[in-house]
Amino acid sequence: MKYERKDKYTKPQTPADILDLALQKEESSYKFYEDMLKITTSPILKKLLSELKDAELGHIEKIKHKMTH
Repeated sequence: MKYERKDKYTKPQTPADILDLALQKEESSYKFYEDMLKITTSPILKKLLSELKDAELGHIEKIKHKMTH
C-alpha cells in the first residue's frame, strides 16, 4: 500500500483551513493503521498499530471539538 499525501498542494489560509487539513491528516493516518491491522499477523505489531490508531482517534476528536467551539 502506497501512502500519498492528499494535501501536498494545499496551503491553508485560515484557522478553519488548518483544522480541516489537520483533520484530514489524522483521518488518513487512522485509516492507514486500521488497514495495516487487517493484514498483519504479528501480535506485537498488532498491539502497536492498535495503540497508534487509538491515538489518532483521540486527535480526531480533539480537532472536531476545536472546529465546533
